[in-house]
Amino acid sequence: MKFRLILLLLGWRLVWLARRNPGFRGQLENRDVIMQWRTFDGSVARWYHFRPARVESHHGLNPAPSVTLNFKDADYAFRTLQAAGKNQMAFMEGMQAGDIKVEGDPGHLMWFMTLMKFIAPGKSKR
Repeated sequence: MKFRLILLLLGWRLVWLARRNPGFRGQLENRDVIMQWRTFDGSVARWYHFRPARVESHHGLNPAPSVTLNFKDADYAFRTLQAAGKNQMAFMEGMQAGDIKVEGDPGHLMWFMTLMKFIAPGKSKR
């Protein structure tokens, strides 16, 4: 349940940024990427479609994602995403252990990592 909620909130944040943040929109130029996050068994899955000036978020499995990030199970995914805020090696450790698998073009995953600076809400300027 927690992993599903994180994926939903991530989708809302990505859509919001695509509408309101010029720097984020600049990163979407010349992009047509479908990034899918899921559990190995597909019981929890959500995909994000990145296009110029637009991001769409959908639940379920996409038939032709550009890149898929597969997690052993939903609890493991939640714990890993939570740990990744403090330990940037959490994903690498999961990949080495076989608990996280990347399918498709890993370059799209690297590009997504460049978006992380936009995803965390910034401090309000007063």
